[in-house]
Amino acid sequence: MKRTGKHGFAAVAGAVGAVLALAGTAVAQPAGSGAEAPAAVPGQPGTGEILPHPGPEGLIWIPDWIGDGGAVTASVNPSQPFTFTLGCRGGGSVDVHIGGAAPVDFTVQCPVDSTGVGSVEVPARPGRDLLFTAHTSDPSIHWGMYATQAD
Repeated sequence: MKRTGKHGFAAVAGAVGAVLALAGTAVAQPAGSGAEAPAAVPGQPGTGEILPHPGPEGLIWIPDWIGDGGAVTASVNPSQPFTFTLGCRGGGSVDVHIGGAAPVDFTVQCPVDSTGVGSVEVPARPGRDLLFTAHTSDPSIHWGMYATQAD
């Protein structure tokens, strides 16, 4: 089997597993705290492709996810910046949070009949991880994402 990219299928499979893990995470609160914890509404995989595969510079790619989610990967080169791109559709918006030493937050507007796209360049920073969360304004919003980094 010919290798076509530096990260390939393993990065996509790992991303989907991480999305599933993060999407199902709930916040626990002590009994009797008086605060009602919101019910966790995990997202789910879609069947389409909101954004195309990013090619050999791709660190992580999620073709289609419905509702809230997130992912983590440990394939970032800490000496170079990377670009994070999220596309969505279905009306509403997606709030994106990229964690780390210098967190980044941005919002992407999601048209009903086309794809809204937002992108941000994250400066080089210590560590090889990329952790992001996506919170949709409506649980039926479809989104896809990728992160790229030049060699």
